[in-house]
Amino acid sequence: MTFGMTETGAMERTVTESVPTHSTTTTLELPRLSDFPADTPLKWTWACRSLSPSADYRILPDRQLPPRPGDCVLVQIESLGYHGRIMTVGSDRQRLYEGDCLVAVLGNRYATDAYEGEVDGLDDLHILTGAGMVGTVKSKFQSMKRPTQFSCLGSPTTENGARINLKSTPRPTSDIDRSLDNVVLLVGTSMNSGKTTTAAKLSKALLRSGLRVAACKVTGSVSHRDLHELQATGVQDVRDFSDYGLPSTYQCEEQELLNVFEAMLSDAARANPDVVVMEIADGVLQRETQMLLNSEVVRPRVRGVVLAAGCAPSALFGAAQVKSYGHDVAAVSGCITSSPLFMREFSQQCDIPIGSSCDRGEHLASLVMERCGLSC
Repeated sequence: MTFGMTETGAMERTVTESVPTHSTTTTLELPRLSDFPADTPLKWTWACRSLSPSADYRILPDRQLPPRPGDCVLVQIESLGYHGRIMTVGSDRQRLYEGDCLVAVLGNRYATDAYEGEVDGLDDLHILTGAGMVGTVKSKFQSMKRPTQFSCLGSPTTENGARINLKSTPRPTSDIDRSLDNVVLLVGTSMNSGKTTTAAKLSKALLRSGLRVAACKVTGSVSHRDLHELQATGVQDVRDFSDYGLPSTYQCEEQELLNVFEAMLSDAARANPDVVVMEIADGVLQRETQMLLNSEVVRPRVRGVVLAAGCAPSALFGAAQVKSYGHDVAAVSGCITSSPLFMREFSQQCDIPIGSSCDRGEHLASLVMERCGLSC
């Protein structure tokens, strides 16, 4: 198999031998990804950061194998849309051009004010996140631009021809045998209710209070921004679901979610944290959020919940939902704290305290420490 460019600029693939349809091993000499044409930009996305661009990966052009979440794919941009830049493995945000090729990962996305996307074949692929997760857009928020569109060129494989799936990539396991029960969950009423900002402000304020802090995000769609926000706080341990090979958690089975939850706490235990601030993505009505909140595995580990809300009505509803799963709401925060009127409305209807995420987060941290029984 050799690479060349057609007159239209699309990548041409010439196969000199038939490629087997299985994904385990093959004696066929597959072309090396390192032999990619020098005049065609190849960008390794941040979502594939666990892979080494210098490794001896091959390219399998076979499209008969059913695609799965976590599969790495080699794609070429056909038309630009909303995503005009991509974050690469070196945390460089690079502009995209038609004809560029990306090593990306297939995944599902749930985003109420952006794209809903799924792994649904390889014929209609779009960028779902700026970190390099791709799939097929099923619906979008009304004001969102059309998505950036790709064609699929093949699948990066190991030297023996096995397709690479990030969810199957071996990872070291923690040898720490400690069951952490000091989790503070950061839950939102919806997407963009201020969860990550609140998680970062709370983590930093708890750190300033003298606590050892682990900060993590257990669900969502792979995004460099969220992880970088938590890393910027300087807390003792930071991680998210994508560190465990998941491009996203949307449509995951419950046991897979719980496995990530347990592995995340086991690894965080290495830092011996006084508190684990754990963000759950999206809103209280989202499928995976409900699974975790309602889990008998999760509930005993949680000291309390901080609810990020966009307005007073959503805060009242969200607090009732969280309580219905058997959790205590330690404080309300998030976008609601940008509005004195929203805060007043909520306080007139509910006695849960409000801690602002618009300032340094010190009042929020003191509420959480008091109501969740945390101390140095």
